[in-house]
Amino acid sequence: MKKDEQTVGMLDILRNGFWFYFTHNNHEIAAHASGFSGRETLYVDDSKVSTKLSWRFKSGHEFELDGHQYRVVFDVVSIWRGQIACHLYVDDKHVETNEHAMAINNTKLGWKTFFIMFAAGLVFGALSAYLVKLFV
Repeated sequence: MKKDEQTVGMLDILRNGFWFYFTHNNHEIAAHASGFSGRETLYVDDSKVSTKLSWRFKSGHEFELDGHQYRVVFDVVSIWRGQIACHLYVDDKHVETNEHAMAINNTKLGWKTFFIMFAAGLVFGALSAYLVKLFV
């Protein structure tokens, strides 16, 4: 496991999502990726600077701060390990990367876990379709 990589449980991810923290030029940058909705949110010094919904394997957010162009990129490294990396770039130069993974000790997520997540997705999708049909 890499120095910055952390391993967390699947239920923690669904509840709290992935949190990544960076410090640059005396600013605290926090990046959050929801483990449930796909919503990504960036905070600088506790103020929200960017948010969007993304189901892509790689997505980025850009903002300007103190005359510098910042970019934060979320990158799904391994879907089987539930591993996501967050990269910080300043003026198009890579500054730091942090990673989180749901799997333990670099193992892959088992078929049982994959099936549970797939089944939960089916139920959530069917419920969403029913509610849309009901109210539209």
